[in-house]
Amino acid sequence: MRDRFGLAFRLEFYTPEELTAIVTRSAQVLKVNISVDGAGEIARRSRGTPRLANRLLKRVRDFAEVKHRGIVDTDVADSALKLLEVDQMGLDQMDRRILSCIVEKFSGGPVGIETLSMAVGEEAETVEDVYEPFLVQIGFLQRTSSGRKATVQAYRHLGIAPPAGTQGNLL
Repeated sequence: MRDRFGLAFRLEFYTPEELTAIVTRSAQVLKVNISVDGAGEIARRSRGTPRLANRLLKRVRDFAEVKHRGIVDTDVADSALKLLEVDQMGLDQMDRRILSCIVEKFSGGPVGIETLSMAVGEEAETVEDVYEPFLVQIGFLQRTSSGRKATVQAYRHLGIAPPAGTQGNLL
């Protein structure tokens, strides 16, 4: 695409504030009764991506309609997202599987993408294109020439003590 159009653009993840506005607007279109705080909770866990924010909004809406008379506030959004296994940082089950695999099976790394993808049961291209960018962006994963490494923040997020002697953010 870069060669075809002759322009190079750098796309950034959306901020939580931008995503809150998007979720609020989408909730109006979908006729979802949502509080600003509820929209913010969904936005914070949307990995900086409007498409994901809208998908999570629809799942939270479904949960709210069945369990909470269709009203989405912070507690309802939090309960629904926990049920969907989306944690406070926006990591889903596969994100945590990738990090846990690096930490537990490969001693924090480095581990090559092909080996990692086989270990988690996901295509290497999907790991690289879907999961890695966010994990790198939030500082949980480091891509090096020798492979992927988990950072100290990743260990802490998983509730695992980092190896002794680690300093700062990197192992």
